[in-house]
Amino acid sequence: MSTAKVLISASACHPEGDREAEAAWAWCRAAAATHDVHLVTSAGSARRLTAELTRRPVPSLTVVGVDLPAPRRLTWGRQAARTIRRLHAEQHFDVIHHLATDTDRYPTGLVRRTGARVIWGPAGASEPVPLPLTRWLDGPGLEAELLRRLFTAPAQRVANHRLRQHVDLVVARDHEAAHAYRGTGSVAIHPAVVMPRLNSGGPQRHERASADGRTALFVGRLIPSRGLVPAITTLARPGAEDWELRVIGDGPDWRRADRLADRLGVRDRVEFLGELPRADVLRAMSTADALLSPTLGDSAGWAVAEALASGCPVVCLDRGAPPVLVGPGEGAVVAWQGDLPGALASGLAGLRGRIEPVDRWAPNHLGDVLAEWYEGSAVSREGTSPAG
Repeated sequence: MSTAKVLISASACHPEGDREAEAAWAWCRAAAATHDVHLVTSAGSARRLTAELTRRPVPSLTVVGVDLPAPRRLTWGRQAARTIRRLHAEQHFDVIHHLATDTDRYPTGLVRRTGARVIWGPAGASEPVPLPLTRWLDGPGLEAELLRRLFTAPAQRVANHRLRQHVDLVVARDHEAAHAYRGTGSVAIHPAVVMPRLNSGGPQRHERASADGRTALFVGRLIPSRGLVPAITTLARPGAEDWELRVIGDGPDWRRADRLADRLGVRDRVEFLGELPRADVLRAMSTADALLSPTLGDSAGWAVAEALASGCPVVCLDRGAPPVLVGPGEGAVVAWQGDLPGALASGLAGLRGRIEPVDRWAPNHLGDVLAEWYEGSAVSREGTSPAG
């Protein structure tokens, strides 16, 4: 039985083909399990959902498509806002939940004070890379970071002003985003990922991927901010001598990382596999000894969530989504200040084997989370967020 009338907005929301869209669909299904839900999404997503709902109906869900003329990033908020105002005037929703995605970080034109409880997130905030970590960027990466620093702070001030006026709860994806949204009122932290358990067996049922040593994976697009260069540097540090690194992904940082591996004398322990189908990535995670994820600021953390759900421990920095996802006994979260490769090597050395596959980010847990947000009982965690 529905307990509230809820409007959810998500520019991309459908069952397959895009992780963010799949996550938005999982949130919508969880909300529709106990509420009367109207979903405002792009016309393309609406068409895909119409086909999905024909096969698997959700009686308490109504899908409303909004055309998105190019450029999508600049038009979604304003286009959707008109539809949301019209629907709210007709339906008088109790909750309006904007499922912010990577293309909707800033609420320009979208959020507006109404008689409903308004929620924004889980949202990232495009926080700049801390100055000590910029040493791991290349020339183009430094240029991009300079532009980010020039434009992020003013845009965040505008966003925060609007959120403070119109939103009851901001849900940040990580501690850096929570810090960026400080002063907007109630701020909670919850990752954007939705990830079921991918392996049913415990850690004792898996063998090491390498008979001669231990194998770590690096998974992601090979760009400087993903941290492949510090990952390779880690192999040359004490504590990581018996580790091999398998790099899954493609991108402009491949050549720089390959040259570094040669220069450090660890090239024989680094294997570049390129882009692989997701099934092959998950298969690698099901036997690897660790996922090494020294990203300088990933606000989504999908590879980390997949590794944990596969029973693969994670070694990461205390920045972005990874430290929100990795719980006690599930790997090592190391400080980004100081000797970063040395800390990562110590993290690898301290691992004690594979872990029980994690399911706390599975879709069946979303209903309880939404109940807290929608009923206004979510606890503010703004004060626990580090400055970053």
